[in-house]
Amino acid sequence: MEEPTKEESTAPAGARNPSHLFGGVDSISSLPDEILHHILSFVPTNVAITTSVLSKRWRHVWCKTPYLSFTNINASIESIHETLASYTAPKIMGLHLYVDSESFEEASERSNHVDSLVKFAISHNVEKLSLVLKDYYVFSDFFFSNPSLKQLIVDSRNKMSPKCTVSWTSLQTLSLRNCLLDESFAKVLSGSPVLETLTLRSCSISCLDLSESRRIRRLDIEFTNSSPKKCHIVAPHIHYLRLIDFRQKCTLGDVSSLTEADIDSIYFVPRFWCIQVDLEDPSKDLDYQVMMQTMLEKLQNVENLTVGLSFLQMLSIAEFRGVPFPTLKVKTLTLKTTIIRSAVPGIAKLLQHSPELKKIFFYKTEDWNCAEKYVNRCLDPQDPQDLIFPAKSAFKVAKPDLVASFIELLLLNTRTLETLVLQLRSCLNTSNYDELSQIALTLSRKNKVSIVLK
Repeated sequence: MEEPTKEESTAPAGARNPSHLFGGVDSISSLPDEILHHILSFVPTNVAITTSVLSKRWRHVWCKTPYLSFTNINASIESIHETLASYTAPKIMGLHLYVDSESFEEASERSNHVDSLVKFAISHNVEKLSLVLKDYYVFSDFFFSNPSLKQLIVDSRNKMSPKCTVSWTSLQTLSLRNCLLDESFAKVLSGSPVLETLTLRSCSISCLDLSESRRIRRLDIEFTNSSPKKCHIVAPHIHYLRLIDFRQKCTLGDVSSLTEADIDSIYFVPRFWCIQVDLEDPSKDLDYQVMMQTMLEKLQNVENLTVGLSFLQMLSIAEFRGVPFPTLKVKTLTLKTTIIRSAVPGIAKLLQHSPELKKIFFYKTEDWNCAEKYVNRCLDPQDPQDLIFPAKSAFKVAKPDLVASFIELLLLNTRTLETLVLQLRSCLNTSNYDELSQIALTLSRKNKVSIVLK
């Protein structure tokens, strides 16, 4: 029997001889290198390195894993470079790097370290690059030239303003968070000719023109408090749009190829609209009405539409204030909301203007919503729905009569509906589920609609 090495004798119990866990057979070590590399891709590189003490079989496995992840950057630069010196894989499939604000005393030292790691990845034809940079960093010119890069994720509170020509000729997916973007972002787009998916989270940008990005099909945008007050989006080639929080009066230009959309605003936007007239120039209230009307018009050709509670509240306000609703081509509608009074008029109006609707999916969300009382003040106090739906939080446990009223509301405002699925999650107990099932069965037969409770 092979004597344990010094490294093996000091390894944790179980790691010294993993075979005893499998009845004397080391099943994991017998796996091909490709599978072991895949397993190691789920852990940070410093953890992957520790497997080298398990046995001779494992001693050099980590050296060829095509995935590197440096999440504990507080380790010395020397040890990281020593790690890279032992790395023998000809190609890096993915590199993840996390650098916080306390990793280095000097900004220049931090930048040099990031540069060296990125250069190393580029020299190994990296395909997936993920950078989380929590402090100041300037993206060097070499960063923008990488023909092998297919997926790039950057979370950095710094400017991404290339002064050079961008050459990301294989890039298919780009995800940016907290980045400051200006007119030079056009270089990124023009230098990414096969880009298909663009995600912008908490990025500062006032105009996004994707007219020349003919391959982009998916656009995902979330704004924050630091975003500009106005943002204009032109994306004639996208098929999918996810747009969250248009507090800054986001406007959509040409989105003529759009067939699927996920639209919502953050929780306080409906409240902000409701109190505009009281606090500022009344014309700003008109701005919101125009914005809502324009957005609805841009969604006319969408066949799969997902909306959240805050957007439904915005629709309720728009309906009360006379904003005209266009006829929509929605065939599948997903409602992510809870059953409360302020969302009801918006839901009804949406259904009434979707004459081709076939399926509705309802997903119950959290009850809490700070805009509820403000929105209710803007609604018709004589509306009989006040007697049916609660004006505050809905339910922790599904009340059969309330859910039944909601189902009837949906059925009443549709004529072509074929399927209704209600995902009530943990709100259903055994007795309520049985009672609701009977109600759903009755309504299903009466209206010739398949009703499913989950």
